[in-house]
Amino acid sequence: MPSIVAFASLPFGLRGGIYKVKTAFGKQEVHVSEQGFSPFLNVCSRPELMQSLPTSGLGEGFTTYTWYDHPFVLRVAFGRNVAALGSISSCATLALPVPPDVDASDLAQVAPLRERFCDEALAAFNRLIYVVRRRARIYHVLDLSREDIDITVRDDHGHLLHDDPLQEDLIRQEEAESERLDLLNRDDDWYRKLEKEIGQHRPNDLASDLLIEAERALTHRFPRQAIATCYTAIEAASSWLLTRAMKRRDLPDYEIDELLATKSLTSKLDPLMRRHTGFGLKRANLRLWDSFGDLKDLRNDIVHRGRTPTMDDATQALATTRKVLSWLAMVRQRNRLS
Repeated sequence: MPSIVAFASLPFGLRGGIYKVKTAFGKQEVHVSEQGFSPFLNVCSRPELMQSLPTSGLGEGFTTYTWYDHPFVLRVAFGRNVAALGSISSCATLALPVPPDVDASDLAQVAPLRERFCDEALAAFNRLIYVVRRRARIYHVLDLSREDIDITVRDDHGHLLHDDPLQEDLIRQEEAESERLDLLNRDDDWYRKLEKEIGQHRPNDLASDLLIEAERALTHRFPRQAIATCYTAIEAASSWLLTRAMKRRDLPDYEIDELLATKSLTSKLDPLMRRHTGFGLKRANLRLWDSFGDLKDLRNDIVHRGRTPTMDDATQALATTRKVLSWLAMVRQRNRLS
């Protein structure tokens, strides 16, 4: 029977076997291969010497070095006239039989089924990674995203019927990412702003650091952490601003602490902010105020009711957070608070 097959390289090595993983889509059987050594780069005096490389990268006659602080475990193996650099990992596979009423050779019929199965496979793989990460305490390991898994359609004999449609897009994304990280190609305006910011003696504020943490969490496919950190970043920025505004009005520390500890973030952004700085978010920018309300509701659903947000939810939360922090920076400048 033809099947839709999801394949992923796990960022660690596991004992091979079938792992029954339960997700919101139900229970899935993930087939995991034994840990293996997959060379990226080989150096040898004769091609046939590559056959002597042990499957795990460890063996008599070989000296090995292993790095565990990489998203994938890296290992280099040195033998006599042969050396290799590669990853230590296991592979995970999940298969879905194509229903008899669907013609597996017809892409139009199988495409919707493949898209639904992609979500199920990604949830199963990431649930497996999440539990391993927590139990083994390997916190540098990241969740997989759609581009990290390969979804193909194969016949009864395993022959390829339809390739993963994402492959061409991945090549373009990798090229764009390489350009983004090449700072030498940034324009003169980017470097002028860099020099200006470096030349200002201003301590790193907590809200900016938290925003970076939220962006990193989103990059690592942790939308819950990104959204929770966004909310905390706004809390930190508004509390800092209110503290200095109230100190300027000679309010005693105990009163400031009491107000900040007992008032909600909603109150801090509008009535408290309006009272002590002359600006309230609701009156100043009703659309941004509504966006903040959406962020607050989303954060509360995650923290209090266990909602699982999407990457799009986190992306929107970050966009709202940047706008609120920019508005607070304007209030800070208008009040001349340092």
